[in-house]
Amino acid sequence: MTDARKKRWLLCSAGGVVLAAAGAAALGFLSQRWRDRTPQFHDNFSQSLNTQDSRNNWQAYGGTWQAADGVMRNISDDRGAKLMNGNTRWHNYMISADVELLGETGDAGFVIRASQEEVGVDAYHGYFAGLRDLDDTLILGRADFGWHEFRAIPVRSGLTTGTWYRLTVIAYECNIAARATAPNGETTIASVLDPSCIEEGRFGLQSYSTSAAWRDVQLTPATQSDLEALLDGQTPGTPDAPPRIPAVTDLQNYQRDWLPMHRELSRHRSDLNALPIAQLRLLAPDHPTPVTVQGVVTLVSPTLFVQDSSGGVAIPAPNLTSPVQIGDDVEASGEANLHDFSSVLRDATVRPLWSHAAIPPVAVTAAQAATGAYEAEFIETEGRIESEQHTGRHTVVLRLHEGSQSFLAIADNPSPVEEPHGFQIGSRLRLRGICVTDRAYTGDELPFALLMRSVEDAQVIEPPPWWNTEHIAELIVLLFLLSLSGQLVFASVKRSQFRAVVEERERLAMEMHDTLAQSFAGLGFQLEALCDEAPAGSSMRAQLESTLDLVRFGHLEARRNIAALRPSYLERLGLPEALEQAAHAIVKEGPIQVTLNVCGEEKAIPMRLADPLFRIGQEAIANATRHAHPHRIEIRLAYSRASLKLSVKDDGIGFAAPMESLGYGIRGMKRRADTIGANLRIHSLPAHGTSVRVRVMLPKPLNSWWSEFASYAGWRERLHGKAV
Repeated sequence: MTDARKKRWLLCSAGGVVLAAAGAAALGFLSQRWRDRTPQFHDNFSQSLNTQDSRNNWQAYGGTWQAADGVMRNISDDRGAKLMNGNTRWHNYMISADVELLGETGDAGFVIRASQEEVGVDAYHGYFAGLRDLDDTLILGRADFGWHEFRAIPVRSGLTTGTWYRLTVIAYECNIAARATAPNGETTIASVLDPSCIEEGRFGLQSYSTSAAWRDVQLTPATQSDLEALLDGQTPGTPDAPPRIPAVTDLQNYQRDWLPMHRELSRHRSDLNALPIAQLRLLAPDHPTPVTVQGVVTLVSPTLFVQDSSGGVAIPAPNLTSPVQIGDDVEASGEANLHDFSSVLRDATVRPLWSHAAIPPVAVTAAQAATGAYEAEFIETEGRIESEQHTGRHTVVLRLHEGSQSFLAIADNPSPVEEPHGFQIGSRLRLRGICVTDRAYTGDELPFALLMRSVEDAQVIEPPPWWNTEHIAELIVLLFLLSLSGQLVFASVKRSQFRAVVEERERLAMEMHDTLAQSFAGLGFQLEALCDEAPAGSSMRAQLESTLDLVRFGHLEARRNIAALRPSYLERLGLPEALEQAAHAIVKEGPIQVTLNVCGEEKAIPMRLADPLFRIGQEAIANATRHAHPHRIEIRLAYSRASLKLSVKDDGIGFAAPMESLGYGIRGMKRRADTIGANLRIHSLPAHGTSVRVRVMLPKPLNSWWSEFASYAGWRERLHGKAV
């Protein structure tokens, strides 16, 4: 096989390997994409949530989630706590698990076909199906950052707290269906056909205002037969229209038909004839109306706030029959005045009824709170702190932002002794308090403020980001100090290296003086003695005199090299004078004229630069003397602000050979120039002499930066003065 054929064969083989690798990568990518689009999931929660999070991509939005003993639990009463998983491209799938309600005031189940999830109540786009304990129903609805309930099907035998129910939810095309199976085998089915359905999204676990548990979560692709098997002959209907807000005169029907979740408070209101707080919004805005409400105290200072399951109301300057605390269930009678987003009960008499557990906050986003929908209600939200102010002696005012939404959080420090602790600017806080839009708190600058019971209602959940202005300035200073330290260390190492070189050269000079120079001197004395004994005019005397001249020349060269090796020689004389003396020593008693020209302001240069320049100049002078037979040698040193130029020019015979083919001396000059980063040029033409030029950059002293800055600042100042 010829070399050309071998080369083509190798190229074809390499191309085939590359194509095969690219095809395998593309196939793997497409396979992964296909697997991502296939809804398939199973989790028996045999490991902790942290391990599950890294393995199955669980993402929590509110709540307190714990996985242990094969069960996933949300142990908080957050409203709308979600634990999400899956792929947003999943379309038709069926999910099932055992669900257990651990409280008596909420619901729990599955979120399906969800996207754009956030922390907050119904803060996502998707569907929810679950079990609701307050009215013993299987509910099915849709959330679009707001709730639209499709179905609420009663469970005939009722729901029991602490009992496992098998919940199965299927999403096939625009059909959404759910089935709950009790331990005794009783089934309840809810279904709907949503014409404007959400076609794809991921799934999750959700609980509302209660703690709950899930186990053995399984998700598989869904088919038409799966839907038919779950419905068991039922036909999905279209969603109901949003509920109509009833009139005040229809209060009994409202309590019976529209507020099934409020049955506990309704039982007490039937005796007290109390209105739901939300109904105060339906009263005439221009005429204060005497009303009675019942609810739980959510804040005592600076204003009393009372909240029931329908909303909250502010009661300024109440007439208290006895002191009340947060969590007390009270009856309040007064005149209702309508505000922008809520009502205020004025001249109210407040009578405690009984102690009640403090109600949990509604978890909402700052954008939801800014709408005014949660006015006077106890909410929980998050934000990043912008500033902190202390007004009065014990009041803390925090300014926060979440995304593009800014708001205030105001708290009174309950202790008259301890000062309120500070928060770091940029920290992310989770805050609980009463949402108010009153301009007395917001100053018409922000959409809402949060009245906290104390600074303890603000919890730091994330420290401030490291990349702030202060830390960046500290980093710049640190980098500058490290750079300066590095420069000092580098300079120290260079000085140590140069000192070692100088010491070695001193040692070599002493060795040459003690051996080579003394040997030349001894040979010279012996040859002179032989010459004196040889007959005058004999051939032997002529040979001895010639040999004696060679020995004297070698002795002179050795002395010159010894002098050049000594560091004190260059340091004592300086580069210009050292070059001039070296040139005169080389052409001593010869017909060659040496001239030295120095241009610019002569300045001290480091020995690590001066020594190679001296060696290059010395070698150029020696080469010209030995080989070019010149009449004149001109040495020129040109000092500038940033560089030094050295040129050695002669009017000798010149040469035309390329530099690569020249001798050891020129190659040595090239190496010396490379060691200091200098630019070396040799120009020569036969009968026109030779020119050796070398240019090296000088190091800039540190004080020159300050002088440049000072001159620039002075120029700016003078210019500004003239302008004025």
